[in-house]
Amino acid sequence: MFAKMAVVNLAKHWKRTVLIVFAVMASVLVMEVVAGMFHGIRDNFFRNVTQETGHVQVTAAGRREALNSFSLDHVIPEYRRVVEDLSRLEGAVTVEAALEFGAILQHGERSVTIGGIGVDRDTQFFRNVGAGLEDGVFPPEPGGVVLSRSISELLGVAHGEAILLVVEDSTGSPFYLQFSVSGVFRTDAREFDENTFFLTHADAEDLLYLEGATTGIRVGLDGQDRASVFADRVTEILAGREGPRLVAETFREIHAGLVNMIETMDFFIVFMNLFVVIVAASVITNAILMNVFERIREFGTMRAIGLKKRGVARVILTEGVVQGIAGSLLGLLAGIPIVLYFSSNGIDMGGIAEAFGMGTSEFYFGYTPRNSALNAAGGVLIALGGSLYAAVTGVRLTIMEALRYE
Repeated sequence: MFAKMAVVNLAKHWKRTVLIVFAVMASVLVMEVVAGMFHGIRDNFFRNVTQETGHVQVTAAGRREALNSFSLDHVIPEYRRVVEDLSRLEGAVTVEAALEFGAILQHGERSVTIGGIGVDRDTQFFRNVGAGLEDGVFPPEPGGVVLSRSISELLGVAHGEAILLVVEDSTGSPFYLQFSVSGVFRTDAREFDENTFFLTHADAEDLLYLEGATTGIRVGLDGQDRASVFADRVTEILAGREGPRLVAETFREIHAGLVNMIETMDFFIVFMNLFVVIVAASVITNAILMNVFERIREFGTMRAIGLKKRGVARVILTEGVVQGIAGSLLGLLAGIPIVLYFSSNGIDMGGIAEAFGMGTSEFYFGYTPRNSALNAAGGVLIALGGSLYAAVTGVRLTIMEALRYE
């Protein structure tokens, strides 16, 4: 009965109903788009961070604390045995060594100081480099290096030409070898492009006089949520190993500052949604109050023929639920396609995306049914809250006061 009365009243006062439903729809639409945007930021960040550094990294104790990030004083000897041991652990998908060092690239009279990374020939990391390859191949060929477009232009060297690589090897002595440029890439992360080049791990070992050693081992897992447990397991396995003490760290520990910044966005989303709810609730509550006070005499007549205050309140609340459900569904119908569209068609964010550690200027939204369900529930609660306030206010009058109300 209350539902039928509510529907009749909503149809009778359709203009006010449309206003309230539109306000709920707009609120849910905004919350859906904001949630999709920030979920996309999280997804982009964690995907790009882990595709370069892995979910877990193993290094020699003291390497992270070294003042020189390219120091060769803390390395992992006989790293292939460690890679084999980690590859057998449950959850490990990709286990690779990466040899990082500082170098000077020289071509003709031009030179640049840069960081080098020795990688496996079939590396599964640094997919952004492979995607941004403009000339040649990646991973690099033996005897070759892969440079960014900005570095190749700075040095005036092209694909296939020779380049001199100067380093300080593991003994502290200067050493140099000539390589050819086997690939040129360009990513959307300018800082990465200007500070990184690649060669094979075997070439890096020969160049640095570090046969059978590496500076770090990167592990890609079948899920980022397993990183902490996997790192603890690795620590247990490596504890009894001879040689320098090895440390296993998760990507959250390695990029603690950025991770904390990204995760604080959850609070920002709550704040944004709360702001939307407050604004929408004020509009909706005012509209519902106007709707209720326009019908005070009608409610007084209903109470005079036997309907109790609780009955009137139920009618008003039922109207609010119907308006909330209708507005929420319309908001989702408008918001979900927007989020899905930008989930597959990125927005060019330029340097902003790089600042958030996304590794690309293309920013994509992220969609989850959970966010849609929460946003829809929020829309219903907004309408229900406004209706509750209007119901409490509207039934305070006595029957005689309601019948005489103008």
